[in-house]
Amino acid sequence: MKDTVHPQQITAFWSWLKAHQEELDALESPEHPFWDELLEHLKLVDDGLWFEVSMPGDAERELVITAEGDWELFPLVEAMVSVAPDLDGWEVIALKPAMGFEFGIQYEGLELDPRAMWFQPLIDEDAPEVLGLRVAMPGFDEEQEQSFANGLLVILDTALGEKSAASDVDVIEVCELPEDPQEEGFLPLPELTSYVEWRRNKTTH
Repeated sequence: MKDTVHPQQITAFWSWLKAHQEELDALESPEHPFWDELLEHLKLVDDGLWFEVSMPGDAERELVITAEGDWELFPLVEAMVSVAPDLDGWEVIALKPAMGFEFGIQYEGLELDPRAMWFQPLIDEDAPEVLGLRVAMPGFDEEQEQSFANGLLVILDTALGEKSAASDVDVIEVCELPEDPQEEGFLPLPELTSYVEWRRNKTTH
């Protein structure tokens, strides 16, 4: 487990950020000088913490405190956000929320669209609580297998949300897309959200 973090570090971070809300309001991209300053102060709480911000718009902006999938830090992030001060125009969120599968990403030169991917659950009878996924990806190339796998992790983190991606999916495999994935027992990847919910309900009842 991670080392215990003293509440003073969390309090100090929020006090500092509250005093620098003007700079936070102006923050739009990693090129802004305040981006590195905010990250530096956040890492005084724990080196495994990161953040994301939404772009300015009509609605409240979002400041997401993330552990980048490190489940051991999830309780720290949730505790930290529970004592966040009121930042006018901002909502502070613990861990990346689920965004669904309606998006595409570029990852290490690969164009990845989760809507074109298919998954096959891998269940071990000796460990039924462990969920593995075999994901068939268009354009899959064995020589870039690690890049495809890492890109898939980013997709799952975004689509399912950081907490679900870390706690509900234990193992992933990547493979090329079969000619008829449905015939080979694959399901469309966007159906993974409802599959995970169904499986979670099944194991808790």
